[in-house]
Amino acid sequence: MVTTDGLNDFMGDFGNGWYNDHHFHYGYFLYSCALLGQWNSTFVKEYGMKVDTLMFDVTYSSHISSNETHTANEVFFPLARHKSWFDSHSFASGLFPFATGKSMESSSESINCYYGAYLWSSVRERKNKRKELDQLKFARLLLAMEIRGVKAYWHMTRHSSNDTGMNAGIYNPTFEKNLMVGNLGMMDVTVSTWFGSNPLYVHMINFMPITGVTRELFEIEYLKKEFSSTIKPIYANVEMAWKGYVICDRAMIDPNAAWNDALELRSNELDQAISQSQVLFFISTTDGFEAPNSSNAKSDSSSQSSKTESSTSNSPYCWDQPACKELSLTGLCCPTSDGTSLGCCNSVDNADKPSSNAATSGYRNIDLDNKDGADSGSCSGNARCAALGLNGLCCPVPGGANLDCCNDKTIANVGRPKKEGVYSGENDFVASNSCLSNAECAALGLTGECCPTPNGGNLSCCD
Repeated sequence: MVTTDGLNDFMGDFGNGWYNDHHFHYGYFLYSCALLGQWNSTFVKEYGMKVDTLMFDVTYSSHISSNETHTANEVFFPLARHKSWFDSHSFASGLFPFATGKSMESSSESINCYYGAYLWSSVRERKNKRKELDQLKFARLLLAMEIRGVKAYWHMTRHSSNDTGMNAGIYNPTFEKNLMVGNLGMMDVTVSTWFGSNPLYVHMINFMPITGVTRELFEIEYLKKEFSSTIKPIYANVEMAWKGYVICDRAMIDPNAAWNDALELRSNELDQAISQSQVLFFISTTDGFEAPNSSNAKSDSSSQSSKTESSTSNSPYCWDQPACKELSLTGLCCPTSDGTSLGCCNSVDNADKPSSNAATSGYRNIDLDNKDGADSGSCSGNARCAALGLNGLCCPVPGGANLDCCNDKTIANVGRPKKEGVYSGENDFVASNSCLSNAECAALGLTGECCPTPNGGNLSCCD
């Protein structure tokens, strides 16, 4: 089962056409489909066989009791494609030859594959208990082996397990100080990845994705050592793309501190496999987490409100200035892209008195059809600029650029009612309640319905 890009280019999709990394990539699909199968009553019936094909590509066993689906697919797939039964873990390499044999770096993604297969098999088993039980057991075996193998070969520390084999030191003490293996090959092992040797990369590529099985993979004592020696020194400066993962790492040893950090995440800047809501859910379901009490929440809310008010008062955006927002202005206002601040700026203190701000005061005295001989380059000589409370030169400004309020000849003639509306151009009829049919509203650049608004009230610029 390969991708189209993988067929066309042997390096496409990370070598998918040569069976590279299948368990990494298909694991995400299996996990997602398991969730869809759990909550969507028709998903398994509609897409079950297609999802089975993905699962068999990486977790197939010919020893599973045959049914029609298995028999049809049996000739296409090898036994658990990536699993090395001797080593008790997987290798990501497909048909690519390497001098040191096959290798794998993202051990946690391999676990995600078998976890996804286990969850999908669980959904399948509930639908057809007799036929799917063997597949469920096989997926569980693959998952258990992978977790044990990763703990033994990637997590370089003594384990709490009673298994003396796992507690025996595999690597020399100097190498073990790195705590996490980056890339494990058949004949070598490194503390680097295919994309860099930064310790953050080494540790987090073997930590992602974040799911319910993450807590099974990482032992608390190991995490304490890893966080204090590797993550904590760089924690404050980790780029946002990786930040969600290091916060989840911290959450398993200090969920309450991690919660506060998670509130500062920006989902659109995180890695595509994680989101702020996912991080918050993971933290809130971690042992030791205590939900913020209501008094703290109110305090935080008050503090945040104060910060917001302070930041918006200095914001250049129209929507952050109450008076500008009331005028339906958008984009940059304080200042504009040409460096001019509109009269509606810095009006947080007057937010409750919109009629008295500079953007609206006095505009009813402006004659839109007669500029009284004013200099055409001045703000007062252009009705829309004057209506915005601008002074000095506007058309153009001293830098040579014209503000958007310039060239208002067509606006000055708006408001000549014909029938029950106005014509803003030769043939464009505008309803009488439209902002464009009221000269002073049009001069302010307002659009839509003003006199009255959809809520039934008239704006102060209405005739």
